[in-house]
Amino acid sequence: MKLYTLLVLPLILANATSQAAPFESQWELAMATAYDRASDSVLFDGASGVSRQALLQGAFQYQDWEGQVSVFHQAERGASEDSQLVVDEFFWQGSWQNWDWLLGKRRLDFGVGYGQRPLDWFLPIERNAIALQVNEGVGVASASRFTGSGEFSVMLVDAGISQVSTGDLPKGLAARWYQLGASAEWQLLGYIDDQRGVNLGGSWVDIYGEQWEVHTEWRYQQKYWRWQPAELMAAPQQKRGNDGWQALIGMTWANSEGHSVIFEYWFDSRTLGKSEWDQVFDNSHWYQSQGVQWDSLRQSSAMVFLNDSTLRHNLLLHWTLSDNEYHPKLDIIYTPEDSGLILTVGGEREITEDWGLHASLRYFGGREQSAFAQLQTQWVFTLRSTIVF
Repeated sequence: MKLYTLLVLPLILANATSQAAPFESQWELAMATAYDRASDSVLFDGASGVSRQALLQGAFQYQDWEGQVSVFHQAERGASEDSQLVVDEFFWQGSWQNWDWLLGKRRLDFGVGYGQRPLDWFLPIERNAIALQVNEGVGVASASRFTGSGEFSVMLVDAGISQVSTGDLPKGLAARWYQLGASAEWQLLGYIDDQRGVNLGGSWVDIYGEQWEVHTEWRYQQKYWRWQPAELMAAPQQKRGNDGWQALIGMTWANSEGHSVIFEYWFDSRTLGKSEWDQVFDNSHWYQSQGVQWDSLRQSSAMVFLNDSTLRHNLLLHWTLSDNEYHPKLDIIYTPEDSGLILTVGGEREITEDWGLHASLRYFGGREQSAFAQLQTQWVFTLRSTIVF
């Protein structure tokens, strides 16, 4: 149990029992059951099955302190059950010398995209996940100066205090400049960390009329690592790349009846190209044809899926309808390089003000040799219930 866990629990218990203390809290319990069907991938050996998850989250506020804790329990198919207590956020914020100060563990997310967020630098999370997940923050000490139309912030950031993510995570110094206009807002960010060197990025959002919105964001990364496909009879290796670029542009249309549509395109130069993916598939088919003695090399080829992104060019279409009770939605991600497809159909139903049900079906496929079609799972159906109290 890390230091933040030891700090936050006494604070919760002490103030929850004090009638004089202005302590506020809210709790949410989510439970999910998923059935996934294995694909015919040449990279993975999978089996269909059922998994279960439960997530209890409590958000609290006491004077200048805020935080959120989670108890996450999961029983994955073919694995033992596991529970974990995570301090998602725990921070203090106040004012001094005309600056706003923040110290503790907090989520930092400056992206404006829906399907992808190039500015999600510090501790990236899966976008639009259908399974339950814990979204924890990073260690941060920041000073912010506000004007009538914007904000300037300087931040010391350490992602290494994460309780969920493993490995050596970056830490460094970041600065952000944000401006708000009559109908538009934009920001510039810079971040120097001990693993990726110089990171530069920005975003811009503008509204046109009552129905249209346009957003864009970009990022430059001095250094990055990726798994590189190997020649036949060799395992993939992780190699360092230089001067990586990400960019996203999108637009949103919404009307008074509750319909909302998002179109997005994003590009990532750090990923594998089509010829490299073809090499991965050709090698894996050859290993498979030679028999089980080559399974270790065939399965090691799947290491390329550990890269930050899958394909360089990506298109997204999102539709949702918001009304009083039902909230259906549709997500389509298409990769034109290899004709890959991720299709998600889902919806929510508000049973009461504090109780909701959610169901979704996500399909991974497209052309037979597309990257998405080679994932371990072909489709997954998830049923989730959420209670707020």
